[in-house]
Amino acid sequence: MSIATCIGCGCTDTQACYDDEADAGCHWERLDRRAGLGVCSCCKEVIEAWDQGDRQIRVPTQPEAQS
Repeated sequence: MSIATCIGCGCTDTQACYDDEADAGCHWERLDRRAGLGVCSCCKEVIEAWDQGDRQIRVPTQPEAQS
């Protein structure tokens, strides 16, 4: 399984951001596991762009360190 990255904030499967509304870690609202990209519950403002095919990551990210 590849690690997915949120196009809105850059969080990942292994480094979730905190969803204040849910008072918990975020979850995927949209997810394309094959592409390794998604939109987390904290980035609902980019769902419309995602649904229109925009998969551009909005924040710079660094690849996770290999173990």
